[in-house]
Amino acid sequence: MTNLFFIRHAHTVLNGKRLFQGGQTDSELDEVGKRQLADSASGMKNALPSSYLLVCSPLIRTKQTAEGLHLNTENEIFDKKIQEIGFGTWEGRSLESVKNEFPSEVARYYTNDPTMTPQGGESIQSVANRMVAAINYYAKSDYQNVVFVSHGNSISIGLSALLLESAPFKRIIAVPDNVSVSKLAFDDNISLKYYNHTFY
Repeated sequence: MTNLFFIRHAHTVLNGKRLFQGGQTDSELDEVGKRQLADSASGMKNALPSSYLLVCSPLIRTKQTAEGLHLNTENEIFDKKIQEIGFGTWEGRSLESVKNEFPSEVARYYTNDPTMTPQGGESIQSVANRMVAAINYYAKSDYQNVVFVSHGNSISIGLSALLLESAPFKRIIAVPDNVSVSKLAFDDNISLKYYNHTFY
């Protein structure tokens, strides 16, 4: 059996400003995020096994989260396949601004239309495909435990697609909180052991 843990990065500057933040924006953690990490480090250490493969999105906010939680980087990989959804021209803008310019596209995004692609960005289905590919790849590695440090939409979309297997995509899992951990077990079947546990 392989145990997979999914950690969402801590609160960022753009989170605080309530602006779109995706895979094409490298926003750093703010003071809220740094406090979340300080408050969560002990609980997260207890929730994770002592030995694991660490798979981290290459963006600054995930790197800072791994460092702030004092995760074991002895076996660390950076993988763009677990990066956040690309929002294209929406990134760095407020929801109100984007809705004014792209009202139908925003409506489709918030109803989780898997084919909707923001201008210059990527579709929900694209994120689902790459996340499932990454999870299946690392689940078959030689490691019994794998820890992913990723992003809210990527985790929500990836786990939804994985648990639905070959069914048409539907987002069945909400976006997790900052610095939360979720656990999947891979055996003959895939089972979600818990979701969105926080320690602050």
